[in-house]
Amino acid sequence: MYKGLLIATAVALTAANGTSAWAGWGCAFSGSDIKGNFGRTWNADTREEARTTALRLCKKDHKGCYIVACKENVDSKEDADALWPMKEPPLRTCGGPGEAKC
Repeated sequence: MYKGLLIATAVALTAANGTSAWAGWGCAFSGSDIKGNFGRTWNADTREEARTTALRLCKKDHKGCYIVACKENVDSKEDADALWPMKEPPLRTCGGPGEAKC
């Protein structure tokens, strides 16, 4: 009995850890008045939360804010830095001509 319970628990934990629900979302944002500097968010529970947070942060100090890109598995500042380095504006991967809506 204990062996069966142990195996069932291990399977349940493996399944839970293997889902994308544990991955954080991040978004990069920019604005019409931002010249070469932009911001990004990370570790949001959902894509919508990452977008909302990014736009709220942008609109606090800037005008004409828009989302540049959003991705899953952006769990830390280091993940966001790797995707969207602060040295230059990120490559727009959504919302532009011929691209999927952000």
